[in-house]
Amino acid sequence: MSLRVFADLHHADLYYSLQLLFEKRLGGELYRPIGLEWYEEKYWNVYPHPATAQQYLALDQAIVPPQDTHGNYLRDQDVLNANYIFEDGIYYINDSTKDKIQRGITLNKFKEMKFDILISSIPQHIEPFNKLISLYQPQAKHIFQVGNSWGHQPGIKNILASTSEFGVPGDINVCFYHQEFDLDVFKYVPPDPTNIKCIRSYIHLMQDKNVLDNYRRELSEYKFKTFGAGMEDNVTKSTKLAELISTSGWTWHVKPGGDGFGHVLFDTYACGRPTIVNSSYYRGKLGAQLFIDGVTCIDISKHSVQEASSLIRHYSQPDEHQKMCENSYKRFKEVANFDEEEEKIRTFLSVLH
Repeated sequence: MSLRVFADLHHADLYYSLQLLFEKRLGGELYRPIGLEWYEEKYWNVYPHPATAQQYLALDQAIVPPQDTHGNYLRDQDVLNANYIFEDGIYYINDSTKDKIQRGITLNKFKEMKFDILISSIPQHIEPFNKLISLYQPQAKHIFQVGNSWGHQPGIKNILASTSEFGVPGDINVCFYHQEFDLDVFKYVPPDPTNIKCIRSYIHLMQDKNVLDNYRRELSEYKFKTFGAGMEDNVTKSTKLAELISTSGWTWHVKPGGDGFGHVLFDTYACGRPTIVNSSYYRGKLGAQLFIDGVTCIDISKHSVQEASSLIRHYSQPDEHQKMCENSYKRFKEVANFDEEEEKIRTFLSVLH
């Protein structure tokens, strides 16, 4: 029987990366929770609110559109279970953002099945998942996937971390890696000189919008556009995001607090586009690996608005921009090699506690 894995879902790109790892690379089967029993019996706690449980777990979303905690109807891409096929106790759920099918199971179905691995990806799921193993899956091993800067957590013996390295006790089995995404979608395309003066952002609910506005005024000849929740436009599908990145000259990613992993950053560099960033927000973060001021990015933490704008104009000359795009793609390949990391992960999985 192939490897059978059960994982929570709190972040769509993270879950997709686990699908690429455990299904595509390792030939296993990955399942996630569906059905409100997970919430009602306290095995699910992405956020302690009934509306959030409805968003992630409810089976009737095609009939009863889920709402957020303020009573607003969710965007289509945030409705997770509206389209599925039920067969032999398994919900085959269409993830329209990735054109991928997810396997969902109720708590009762989970109790009937046997799993090799359970993966929790937020600290509040560690104790419930340990309880699930104790009660129903004594043969299973528990992995804590660290995608944000939580570091080592109690109650865990195996850590799969897509963050900068952090210290762990000597008896902990740990593997540091990069979350995989589809390189047939996010791939290098040589820049089009007609798109160089296009700067796009994909930050949800941008905190430093005033900083972007300063650069909009200074670089008035450039076309800026923001995508994401609460911004000028939205993008739902990975293929569309890749197209937007590849048909722009720059990605604006000035984000206070940075990212645990940084999907937009890695997506951008896989497409071979430079970024405009504030590197101080990424001290100790994985995304900092990608930043080389004047080579793969313009780091506005090191320059005034006028100086950084002058640099953006300089590196927007077609020959200079071409070099920066090539350098950005080269840097991505230097820091994220999914094939090599597969071997590390296989070794990690072979010695699970």
